[in-house]
Amino acid sequence: MDPKYVKERIKEFSRVRENAGNDETALAEAALFIEDVFGITLTDKEICEKNLGTHESAERFVLKKLNPGDVCAESAE
Repeated sequence: MDPKYVKERIKEFSRVRENAGNDETALAEAALFIEDVFGITLTDKEICEKNLGTHESAERFVLKKLNPGDVCAESAE
C-alpha cells in the first residue's frame, strides 16, 4: 500500500481524534479505525501506546504491518 495513502488516512483520523496516549478507549478507537481502513487485524498486545499512542506512531505501525519485510518502514513525507 502506498505510504502517502496511509499518511492521508491517518491525517484524516487525526482531524477528529487527538493523540490516544494511554487512554484505553482512544486506543481502541484508533485500532478499530486502522482495522477498518487498512484491512489489518491487530492483536491485543499491538493495541498499546507505543504503537497507537500518537498519529505518527500509528502511521509507522501501519506501514510496518502492511510491509512486514521492510524492517525500516519510514513515515511518508
